[in-house]
Amino acid sequence: MSPEGDKVVLSRYQGEFTAPAHATPQWFESHPDAWRWGSVLDVETTGTDTARDKVIEIGIRMFRFDRESGAVLSRDDGYGALEDPGEPLDPLITRITGITDAMVAGQKIDWDRVRSYLEKAQIIIAHNASFDRPFLDRYVPLSATKVWGCSFKQVDWESKGFPSQKLEILSIYHGFFNSAHRALADADSLLHLLHLPAPEGEECYLAELVRNARKKSALVLAQNSPFETKDILRERGYRWDPERRVWHRFLFAEECPTEVEWLTDKVYSGKFRGIVREIPLTDGFKPMGSYFTSSSSNSELGF
Repeated sequence: MSPEGDKVVLSRYQGEFTAPAHATPQWFESHPDAWRWGSVLDVETTGTDTARDKVIEIGIRMFRFDRESGAVLSRDDGYGALEDPGEPLDPLITRITGITDAMVAGQKIDWDRVRSYLEKAQIIIAHNASFDRPFLDRYVPLSATKVWGCSFKQVDWESKGFPSQKLEILSIYHGFFNSAHRALADADSLLHLLHLPAPEGEECYLAELVRNARKKSALVLAQNSPFETKDILRERGYRWDPERRVWHRFLFAEECPTEVEWLTDKVYSGKFRGIVREIPLTDGFKPMGSYFTSSSSNSELGF
């Protein structure tokens, strides 16, 4: 933003990163408990069906961050690659991503390399993890055992004055752009955004995301809710699951007692008939059905 407040000057982001002075190889080696590995990840796909569509591009960037402050300490190795889905691309996908049939012809993602990155990361971050995660869980089963973070949902952009949660719009508000809507470019843009300080505060956006990713969450099911309460449930933030025919909402576990009180009073007329299911941290942003079959635990957490 210009000093007059009437212009925004944008710079193309080209991967620049200045590490804190103390974050030297010697410091990382001598302070293993002070930092953790993270990865930012983005996929481009043949469509939006996370159970059936195919990955046509992946971008992943490794980084290290301070375990206490959330500050990004290093920008490390990255990988971007295309994959031939074995079928023609929808023209809409080509318009959105710029990826053509000719570009993916004969291409193959090195999924073993991707797995090696995910194995190292204590947290995997995507800007819409509910979309990216199901694909990675299918292609790299190790992904299903990891903690995922979502910069779309686990940073409160609205309270900070931003009118949109889209990565491109947030980037512009922070004075940079990346001309290519491609997976590795988007992953790099996301890491750059997350390492910036939030308005009117000293901590970076990553600090808020990591703090929320460490919190226990729960799925609240408004089971057997009267039909006439559907509008107030929707206004409260509940979504309808047509397969299981139930209104549901994801919350932090600490918010559930208040939510149960609200449901008891506003929906169930004095007797709670819903269900609250705690979600292991490793199960965040998985498809809805997984919360009825999951056997994951939180015992492996150390990030």
